[in-house]
Amino acid sequence: MALVRFLLILFLIYFIVRIFTRYIFRSYFKKMQGNFENQQNQQNNKKEGDVTINTKSGKGKKIDKDEGDYVDYEEIKE
Repeated sequence: MALVRFLLILFLIYFIVRIFTRYIFRSYFKKMQGNFENQQNQQNNKKEGDVTINTKSGKGKKIDKDEGDYVDYEEIKE
């Protein structure tokens, strides 16, 4: 009798969790879809021919000064 009761409780908990996760995921994906649509609308509002420059924050050179010097070279065709 205890085993049947345990299985019934486990079965009910499984279905309750399943229903709640369905609603949680549904609302999460609707929110993500709204964010994606807003991003697309912002990109589509630009006029043709407009130029935008996206710059990254400059942290300086990636090569330390102790690494050595960069030497330009020219290819010589024979």
